[in-house]
Amino acid sequence: MQEFDVIICGAGPAGSTCALGLFNSGLKVALIDKDSFPREKICGDAYGGYSFKILNTISPAFGKKLLELKDGLVAKRAKLISPKGHVVEIKLKGFFANLPRVIFDDFLLNMVKEETTTTIFENTAIQKIDVSNEQVLVKTSLGKVLKAKVIIGCDGSHSIVQSALTHTRELITDTCPGLRAYYKNVKNVEADCLEIHLLSQIPKGYFWIFPSTNGLANVGIGCDKEVLTKHKINLRASFNHIIQNISPFKERFVEAELVGDIKGWTIPIGYFNSKLPISGTRILLCGDAAALVDPSTGEGIGPAMSSGRYAAQFIKICFEENNFSAIFMKGYEKLIRKKYYRNYFLKTSITALYYKFPFLMNWAIYLIANWPLKKNNIHK
Repeated sequence: MQEFDVIICGAGPAGSTCALGLFNSGLKVALIDKDSFPREKICGDAYGGYSFKILNTISPAFGKKLLELKDGLVAKRAKLISPKGHVVEIKLKGFFANLPRVIFDDFLLNMVKEETTTTIFENTAIQKIDVSNEQVLVKTSLGKVLKAKVIIGCDGSHSIVQSALTHTRELITDTCPGLRAYYKNVKNVEADCLEIHLLSQIPKGYFWIFPSTNGLANVGIGCDKEVLTKHKINLRASFNHIIQNISPFKERFVEAELVGDIKGWTIPIGYFNSKLPISGTRILLCGDAAALVDPSTGEGIGPAMSSGRYAAQFIKICFEENNFSAIFMKGYEKLIRKKYYRNYFLKTSITALYYKFPFLMNWAIYLIANWPLKKNNIHK
């Protein structure tokens, strides 16, 4: 049996950021992931200024390493296009970039390897978690048993840590199925611009075209699961219909070539509406495991890294107080609620309003696009 202070399950942005956040804590940390890195992760591949701010807050050296990463494309603009084709162009302030997750996640994990004393278990699945008032025991696929005082679930929407906390996976009811594909030779893709298209074919969702590395475009579609069911929408059929039959996409994709496969995944957006606890005796949940994805955009990298950093901060307090009780761990939930609840309430309300009255989005984007004194800037 190997003993640790902290076990982090999942080495994606949430888990790696949490491990980085504990780098100077003096705690003995284990980071476990079922895959070997680098590994592919289905995503829109766009990340914003929060990534630099979070890493820089932990250590300026970490933020500097991100700025020195040469693989990605820096995004300076974003275009929001209404169903009727009205366009609002937004100037992106801060560090926004497009970088495949196979590169970005590997970069974060390598920084954990280089900058911390974390013990890393790759290609290691967790088979069983036993939590008591005294300890956490984790049995792995390699036959090892790891012991710790606390476990942090950063293991995505199908989190085994979340199952250990709630004894069910049925509490995350709000999900957003998505599809992502890489194409080459898509016309009029601007290397510094993110495109978000609101289309009548995908109510309460959107279609995106993001520039990617090696001349590729990351193209995808996402929509609320309940809406797909209600309107009997086949997401893959809608995706193909848009690029093959709907202007201006059919003209832009006429010479495009699919690179790899069209891949799907499920985005958990249920933090605001679900009753999912994200803490318990000796347990914290971060990122997708806590359903912290932005309900209006489906963006999860920022909430994952932010919650990973908050978890690291709170875990230090737990060890200082030697308190890992469910009541004390609620302090982490208060931090997350303060960070996200009001913001997500507003975004959930706006998304629901747009879905119920789609003409409002056309009207709003038209007014913004034509407002003579508009300031198309966004800070993140």
